[in-house]
Amino acid sequence: MKHIDFYDKTENGKKEINDSAAGLSMMERRVLILVNGENEVAKLAKLSLSDDIDTTLDRLLELGLIEVAEPTLVEVPAQAAPRKAAADNDTTVTEITVTARDLMCNTLQTFGNKVKIADLHQTISETSDPGALKSLIKPWYQALSETPGGMYQADDLRKEVLELLQREDADAA
Repeated sequence: MKHIDFYDKTENGKKEINDSAAGLSMMERRVLILVNGENEVAKLAKLSLSDDIDTTLDRLLELGLIEVAEPTLVEVPAQAAPRKAAADNDTTVTEITVTARDLMCNTLQTFGNKVKIADLHQTISETSDPGALKSLIKPWYQALSETPGGMYQADDLRKEVLELLQREDADAA
């Protein structure tokens, strides 16, 4: 068993997503967007591409934008495949694809109108093929661009997803 820390946005953190009033760096903002009460610290570091996730989380805590969620104990497998993550349909997808998919889903949840994005969010969350995920970038980008908070982040987020999927292509070759 391993202790894993989870963080949740506070009400001020949720407001900060749209208001951008706290003067956060791009990395701090990216981590704030990804904090959802479900991503452990290691996953936040991977999704955000942060080299110093602890400092970023400490700053967000100091600003009152996030809070520590209830600690959870989980079983850590003794030895897992180095680059594979199991998908719901018992096929395997690479960690890079999972990271890209999670980034797309988290940003939709953060910025999107829950009713408007529900179908797109479900489609993305069920996608395990990198090619199919690439085909969903355009509607995902459009959904982000239509929101007040997302319109300012959509280009950077799109670039991150494309870089992840290009890395996936390079690894597959």
